[in-house]
Amino acid sequence: MEVRRRAQLFSLLSVCTVLTATSCAAGGPSASGTTLDQTSCDKITSGTAAGASPNRPGGGGQSLNVQQASLETGLPRTTTSSKTISFVGGAYTGTTEAYWKDLAGKFEAANPGYKVNIRIIDWNNIDQQVSTMIQTKQYPDILNQNKFSGWAANGLLQPVDSLVTPTVGNDFIPSFKKNSYYQGSQYGLPLIASTRALFYNKDIFAKVGIDKPPATWAELVASAKKIKEAGYTGYGLPLGGEENQGEWSLWMWSNGGDWKSNDQWSVNSERNVQSLNFLSCLANVYKVTQANPGQTNRTDGVFRPFANGQTGMIMGASFAPSLFKQWNSTVNYGIAPIPVNNGTEPFTLGVQDYLVSFKNPGNTEAVSKFLNFFYQTDNYVRFLTSQGFLPTTQTASTALKDDPDFAPYLDLLPIAKFYPSTDPAFPKAQGTLEAQLGTALTPGTDTKSVLDQIQTAATQGNGG
Repeated sequence: MEVRRRAQLFSLLSVCTVLTATSCAAGGPSASGTTLDQTSCDKITSGTAAGASPNRPGGGGQSLNVQQASLETGLPRTTTSSKTISFVGGAYTGTTEAYWKDLAGKFEAANPGYKVNIRIIDWNNIDQQVSTMIQTKQYPDILNQNKFSGWAANGLLQPVDSLVTPTVGNDFIPSFKKNSYYQGSQYGLPLIASTRALFYNKDIFAKVGIDKPPATWAELVASAKKIKEAGYTGYGLPLGGEENQGEWSLWMWSNGGDWKSNDQWSVNSERNVQSLNFLSCLANVYKVTQANPGQTNRTDGVFRPFANGQTGMIMGASFAPSLFKQWNSTVNYGIAPIPVNNGTEPFTLGVQDYLVSFKNPGNTEAVSKFLNFFYQTDNYVRFLTSQGFLPTTQTASTALKDDPDFAPYLDLLPIAKFYPSTDPAFPKAQGTLEAQLGTALTPGTDTKSVLDQIQTAATQGNGG
């Protein structure tokens, strides 16, 4: 998810090379065989343990073979030349399904004889259910997902230029359109964008005497300790399966790491191991997070406690305020840039979800009609405002530029970094990360071995 989704970081091997007989993780060994303690965590937090060059890849080549589960789904098949199409998408909010069903009704009224079957799936379950659909060849005519390149690599998708008019195709913001190509052809239609920033509780900050949001890892730790001592969660850390690739990317990038280096996967680089060890420091040494962060999902486990005034800081998303409103939250919060380490330049995570169309026989005309109808400015803006996401089109950006709920985030898009979603191997890497990353925070776990698993998944590849 992004909102989700739409998901789901950093290296401590260098720490263990600079430490001589100290340890790296309370209750557990690091990649070098030491364990995390106060001294080693402070070295990471201060940026003095960076040591090795970041982004050193540790893997081999890539494969585009699809590996899918096999189960029946009961999704209606589209017949040849049918005017009935199926739409499958993720549940961004409690109103997502209502929006799409309302839009389908309006579309059917404007286009007699056409029918759109809507199926909305929780983001925690959508990957498995979509994999099942593909394995059983029950392809949805239109799919809303946060990936596309694996399906494009396996010849399953229709190119965008056969689906939308040039007016729609040329309206996408260039950076988002560029991130929708595979081997020279556009297969993804940019649906939504979101950005990330540090959300902090202004009332808690005032209560404990913090006068400004942290700009560095060291400042974040210092602030989180004060907040924890006052009886709140200092920092809400969600490394459970829901969108943990987003949380991980923020910490990885803020320490100077990355998913890839020189077009080679570098998930298990020394800098990334250091970053993952830092997250273990937050949970197990500084003890400023909520309980069991490795099993905590983002929406209910971190966003909701923050909205309830129980947490001092989280990595929030541009759609989070819409959730706060749905929950009738009165939290007094501020938004600040993401804290960085090792002198990293400011950035934000730009998350982009897509609409794609599978090559079901005879579905092109009906799919095209529906997609062009959806991207009409009024229909598209209504989706964005109801779900709390940023636009991917220039006309919608213009329409929302004076909206106070959108303007602060639109300004962040120029410094956005993206997942490597145009690489067909990314879905496998993401799936392995979602399943395994949280285990790194269990005392006794070798953090590098967790990143090694994700690295192996990436370099073996998957068509998604």
